[in-house]
Amino acid sequence: MLKSFLCLLTVVFFFNIVQAQENITWGGYSIITKDKDKDLFPNFNALREKMAPMQYKYINSLEKPYLLSPRGSQSSGETKSIVVAFDKERVTGGKLGDMCLWQYTLSAQVILFELENMSVLQTHPVGRSRNYVDNDLSKCSSKERDKQRDKFRFCQIFLGLETDENYSNQEFINNCENISLNQSKDGLIKEIGQVVSGLSITDKKNRRFAGIGSLTITDRAKGILSGKENFIPHPFFTDENGVFDDQSYKDWVSQYFAKTISSKLDVPLVVPFAGSVGGKVQLKYSDGTEIDLTLPELDFSFDITIRGFAKALKDETSRREAWVYGSYLTVDFGGPISKVSSKVKNGYVFETVKGDFLNDWREFDNSVQQLTQQYSDQIVKTEKRWVADKTNMKYKESKEYFTYIKEKLASAR
Repeated sequence: MLKSFLCLLTVVFFFNIVQAQENITWGGYSIITKDKDKDLFPNFNALREKMAPMQYKYINSLEKPYLLSPRGSQSSGETKSIVVAFDKERVTGGKLGDMCLWQYTLSAQVILFELENMSVLQTHPVGRSRNYVDNDLSKCSSKERDKQRDKFRFCQIFLGLETDENYSNQEFINNCENISLNQSKDGLIKEIGQVVSGLSITDKKNRRFAGIGSLTITDRAKGILSGKENFIPHPFFTDENGVFDDQSYKDWVSQYFAKTISSKLDVPLVVPFAGSVGGKVQLKYSDGTEIDLTLPELDFSFDITIRGFAKALKDETSRREAWVYGSYLTVDFGGPISKVSSKVKNGYVFETVKGDFLNDWREFDNSVQQLTQQYSDQIVKTEKRWVADKTNMKYKESKEYFTYIKEKLASAR
């Protein structure tokens, strides 16, 4: 009798857990539409039919605090939806010294929104970049580059595979077209899956929103990025004519900054949406359906200024050199009326064999990324030595600055 009662109690307990879980609609992959959206996502569009089902299968294999049903199903009770909105597919680079260097970038926003009023509740930036070196200089242009290999490289970004050095038609079939989820590794599919499964689905009242407000590049910094002060233009952020594309660079810094802080403090951060107009952004599903989402107004924001860059020789021997790549930012944080501010800097050290070619912009990017990681760490726990070396503040000021940021971000969870 007691055994039967305990079994019944267990069944009722798990039934109540399932009943308590909210039903969420899975919107799948979409793109943030622009004037020529199909032209901007050629490889994503070619791979979507293969990757989207794998994405859904992977997410369903993970534990989640909610129930997920595909868009268009007859499940009842859904008031919210999750969609992965791809906002950037880029291949940039070209001839650099005696080699051809390309950077492949694919980024998106994981968006949770309300179905009734189509308003965004959370956004989480995701994305991957990879650099590739090609030795055939005759194909070192966007026009001559192997487009099938482009597709293969983006496929590998999704899957987390690294077999490009073995590239062939058969390799494309084996490690892209015929690949299974079980054969994939730590790629974009799994990054997206981890973010989606970790979403906190709440009906929190008086919801606050935090994110990236503005990103500014000073004239001097823009000049350096454009090729002044004995540097070449940044090869990964130039247009077809070799002119520096400041908006792409701003997008990269914003995405990386938000992604880093969001993951370290477990808080959703809204980044500026490309193509948004009047506080709304339009998404397009694979079946052609378009929806307009209303973006939240930020209660707290990071306003970032890129102030400049500098390179200096730190040390050398007869065979080796150590170079310091300096990046200089100002980061303001606060509400619409007032903000706290700090100048921050970083010296990223890169050692190389004397006489080897130096890719300065790769190391400057590493410097900015390292600074962003360290800045995020200070929000969690502020260190005296770091403050003294990397900011223009006294320790007491910096403690107040980072504590204020931490408290306000906690209110946006």
